[in-house]
Amino acid sequence: MIFITGCTGLVGSHLTAEIIKRQQTTNNGQQTLSTIKLLCRENSDLSLLKRVLERYSFNDIPDNIEFVYGDILDYDVLEEAMRDVDEVYHCAAVVSFDPSDVKSLISINVEGVKNMVNAALQCKVKKFCHVSSIAALGRALEGETIDEESPWTRSKNNSVYSNSKHQGEMEVWRGIAEGLNATIINPSLILGAGRWDSSSCELFNTVAKGFPFYTTGINGFVDVKDVAHAMILLMENNKFGQRYCLNGVLISYKDLFTMMADNFKVRAPHINVGKLLSEVAWRIFWIIGKIKGKKPLITKETARTATRRYSYSSAKIIKELGFKFTPINETVREICGIYLKENK
Repeated sequence: MIFITGCTGLVGSHLTAEIIKRQQTTNNGQQTLSTIKLLCRENSDLSLLKRVLERYSFNDIPDNIEFVYGDILDYDVLEEAMRDVDEVYHCAAVVSFDPSDVKSLISINVEGVKNMVNAALQCKVKKFCHVSSIAALGRALEGETIDEESPWTRSKNNSVYSNSKHQGEMEVWRGIAEGLNATIINPSLILGAGRWDSSSCELFNTVAKGFPFYTTGINGFVDVKDVAHAMILLMENNKFGQRYCLNGVLISYKDLFTMMADNFKVRAPHINVGKLLSEVAWRIFWIIGKIKGKKPLITKETARTATRRYSYSSAKIIKELGFKFTPINETVREICGIYLKENK
């Protein structure tokens, strides 16, 4: 039996679809599929999960899916849900670079992980996979490469999100020390077809409308399907007590946005935004957000990140599992195609 949190989000929905697909492929109709428990609130929006399942050729939610209603802040719900569960995939998290969200970031990304680990230990779960973030490894100096061995350092450049993911990851390491068979993944910026007004999906939505600006900053990106696939493989190969960086490509924002624009057949970004303009931009978006009562598209953290050059290495998972990442042009082409289909 499998238990998954965050099924209504980008990673959780794709992971659920990948596991169902894998079950049906290996099962070949010979026996009953094992139950997959999905944690969500009673009023959760399941539209993304259903859309992702449809993209995997599942016209309806499979019969072996069982919904557990509650959230990761309710320990009793978690303990009840994990009884008789063999594998746990913890994908639920708050992703925000807005300092005003610090309470929810700590609540979900730290206290929630603590509850998950404690429930898994109490229920003697055999396997546990935690979705951390490349941000949990801290920030390297210019020219340095971040990997699994990179030490965490306190820095004014660490966002509130980065700090919360690091603290949450420490709870998993504590669980490992207490006997939990857990593996940790640290993905870079995840690209996938999800909700077009949130996370990295908003980049596609913005470029599709003819976004004219770009930066020369470089960052790491990874396909959401690769993330899901890696999680499954790490659990199958019992890679416990370790963490793995997942980064498919290092690419500049200019090249990435141009690739998106080419697929959308719109004009590529052509106005370079340097560090000075980026500092002006996040302040303008902050004011606009306050006026409209919405979260700003660009924050101080995202603006400054977009002008820096980061480097990440996934050599460990490539060496140990022979893992192959999806080429960035294929990832972008697929996501743009889905966007155009859903936004005619």
